[in-house]
Amino acid sequence: MASISEKSFGQRYTKGRELVEYLKLLPTYAPGNTLLEVTSMGTLLDNALTANSNVSSKLSTLQTERDARLVMYESQTGLINKCGQIRDYIASIEAKGKKSVDYKKVQSAVKKMRGKRLTPKPKPKEEGAPAPKTSSTSEVSFGSVLSTAFEILEVIKGNALYAPSNTALTVANFTALLSTIDAKNKLIAQRREEYDDAVEGRMSLYVDLQNRITKVKLALASQYGKTSNEYKDSVKF
Repeated sequence: MASISEKSFGQRYTKGRELVEYLKLLPTYAPGNTLLEVTSMGTLLDNALTANSNVSSKLSTLQTERDARLVMYESQTGLINKCGQIRDYIASIEAKGKKSVDYKKVQSAVKKMRGKRLTPKPKPKEEGAPAPKTSSTSEVSFGSVLSTAFEILEVIKGNALYAPSNTALTVANFTALLSTIDAKNKLIAQRREEYDDAVEGRMSLYVDLQNRITKVKLALASQYGKTSNEYKDSVKF
């Protein structure tokens, strides 16, 4: 199915509403199909309007959660920088410093984390309907970075010298941070599912609307004839 931009959804809704208002001016309009009657068409449009608002609301909620998560990963006090601090602390306590095994493990992990893209590539301003439910590259990257952070956790848990004065880097607090981020990732996956469901629900309404508009025009052609003003005036909607 071709994608439909947010602007197009609005245009289709407006055209549908204008058609309904036009039908109200035809007192003899009798389609013979209850789904094509003015009342039924109006109800469908009301549902479409509600669906538009629902999609916007779900998208806003999803984006808010994503913005908060990005801070947890990339801010000055975020996960990736904390891992860098852990790396530096290990170098300071190990006799071999940066040549120690644990330092090299954490350094490799930090490089891997910093090589992941955590923000999606720019998209066209008029973005189409979401693609099928698959994990985006950025979503996979968030999971990959967290997985790598758990590898660092195992390193520091096994290092007998590890006892940082910076409490944010202790095993207990670092473990708690990873658990919090893991919960955020799961929440975002849930919010994405809710958004996708809202988009799919709206799409089905607009497919129904398009089909009914086509049939309304056919009903007008049948009742009044294609040369009638009643039919000709409906074509613009």
